[in-house]
Amino acid sequence: MSEPLLQVQDVRKNYGPIEVLHGVSLSVGKGEVFAIIGPNGAGKTTMFRVMTGEVGSNGGSIRFNGEDVTRLPAHERVRRGFGRTFQVARVFHDFTVLDNVIVAIEARRRHTKEPLGPWRRCAPSEEVRAEALALLADLKLDALAGQGARFLSHGDKKRLEFAIALAGRPTVLMLDEPTAGMSPSDRADIARLVSRIQQERGITVVMTEHDMDVVFGLANRIMVMNYGEVVATGTVDEVRADPKVREVYLGKEMISA
Repeated sequence: MSEPLLQVQDVRKNYGPIEVLHGVSLSVGKGEVFAIIGPNGAGKTTMFRVMTGEVGSNGGSIRFNGEDVTRLPAHERVRRGFGRTFQVARVFHDFTVLDNVIVAIEARRRHTKEPLGPWRRCAPSEEVRAEALALLADLKLDALAGQGARFLSHGDKKRLEFAIALAGRPTVLMLDEPTAGMSPSDRADIARLVSRIQQERGITVVMTEHDMDVVFGLANRIMVMNYGEVVATGTVDEVRADPKVREVYLGKEMISA
C-alpha cells in the first residue's frame, strides 16, 4: 500500500492551559476527498490551521508527500503543494478580480522559476495574463475580470478565493467551510465546482463543511470530531451508521427515545 499523501499523527494543540486537540490522527490518500465534520467547537478549524501551518502544534507530527512538515510555516507548505481557502474569503479587495489571480500566478512562478517576462516590465507578461484569464473562465469569473474584488457577491468572492488557491497548482486543496453563508443554489454550484475541479485535475481535497448534503455528495471518507477528539472515520455509509456519530449530532436522549 502506498504512503498517504497527508498523514497526521497524534496532533495536540493548546491555547494557554486549554487543550483543544487531544491527539488527533488521520491519513488522506492521493486523489481522495476527505471531509472533517462535527458540531460547533469540535476543533475542525483548529485542526485545519495546524495542518496548513497557520498555527503550530504542541505535539504530534504531520507528513505531506513523504516529508515531515510539522515545523514548517504556512508559506513553506504552500510551496510544497498546499492550497487553502477560508470560512471568510480572503482576497485582495483593492485589486481587480484578474489582478488577484495574477498575483497568485506570479508568486508560484517566482518560486518554481517559471518565466515571468522581462524584468523591466511593469505589467504582467501575456503568458501570465492568459493563464489568469483561462483560470477565471474555468470558474465562470471571466466576465468580472476587471471588477474590483470588494464589489463581488459573497459567492463570487468564494469562487475568486478558489481561483487564487488553484493558481498555485496545489497537490492538496484545504477547503474550510467552502459553502459557509451561501444560498442553497450557491452551495450547489460550489459543490459541483469542487467535484469537477477535483476530478479534472486529480487534486486531493480535505474539507470541513456543515452542509451534510455537500459532504455526502463529495466525500470518499469522513472523519467526525467532537471536543477535539476523533469520534469516527469511515465511508459515508459507515459514518451514517455509527451510533457514536448519531449521539454527537442528536444526543443520547434522542437516540434512546
